[in-house]
Amino acid sequence: MKLREDPDHYAILQVTPRASRDEIATAYERLRELYSAERTAEAAPDLQALATQKRQQLEQAYAVLTDAARREAYDRRQGFAQGVAEGETLDYRPLPPAHGQERNTVPSVAERPRPARTAQRSGVRGWLPGLALGSALLAVLLLLLLSGVRTTSGPAALATPTISGVTLPYTEAQLNLYRTQATASNTAQAWIEFGNAVFDNLQTLREQAPQSPQYWGLLGGWLDAAEAYGRALAIQDNATVRADRALALFNYGQDAPDPQRVAEALAEVERGITGEVAEPRALISYGLILAQVQPPRREEAFALWRKVREIAPQSPEAQTAERLLQSYGQS
Repeated sequence: MKLREDPDHYAILQVTPRASRDEIATAYERLRELYSAERTAEAAPDLQALATQKRQQLEQAYAVLTDAARREAYDRRQGFAQGVAEGETLDYRPLPPAHGQERNTVPSVAERPRPARTAQRSGVRGWLPGLALGSALLAVLLLLLLSGVRTTSGPAALATPTISGVTLPYTEAQLNLYRTQATASNTAQAWIEFGNAVFDNLQTLREQAPQSPQYWGLLGGWLDAAEAYGRALAIQDNATVRADRALALFNYGQDAPDPQRVAEALAEVERGITGEVAEPRALISYGLILAQVQPPRREEAFALWRKVREIAPQSPEAQTAERLLQSYGQS
């Protein structure tokens, strides 16, 4: 049995134990900039303290791993054999570039079948991932605040470890295709399809890996989805799209956190309730927002989900509403 009393310097620098000195130096420079004192000058005191701690960890890891003798001794203490510790499977591989995932042909928006989005949004675990993150959220939040939530590509994203067992519905190439088609055609349906694709990718991460660097690095995509839905609504009003936009804004506002976005989402919920919206998926989305907002408005959420069962008893949304109600001990 090996004892691992040292910090995991490879994990701190987000590199594999097989990384070259140049790769370690590149990772160090990127992360040092991310947690620099200049970036945290106006942050809250607790975040500044955490950034200072991160900088100290980076300096220590860099000093050890760029010194051949110290790195060799460290690897022996850690039990690494040819760069990987015995009995461990480390996965710090960088995300592949877009062209590495691109398919030979991607069907057009009109031809491509959509996945069942309601099913992807139905799990209560997926909708409530941030309610008990505790102190871990502080570290992730710092990363989010300092890295810029709109980062969706580039060296920082490519250096992010992959998530074993998590496959996103759409590749970056496909998202770019949807965006291009929406921009070119400027139709409501094209913007909806683009918003749906972004939404589904983020919801997959939010359900399966809510604390991962991938999710936090792509968090600004919720605003991309909301903007796409907004463009669709400017062309043609649609209650379900309005609810989807509200939910995208709410997810971003809750996880960022950004109270203004939460307020925008709640304003849309109030608008929908006042207008007595009757679209099942819109009611599901509005209920999810009300159930998660602080303080929770669960009785109102329950009423909306019961309404779904009444107006569309045989629909997939009714099944979703039933599961949501049961998860709260309601009938």
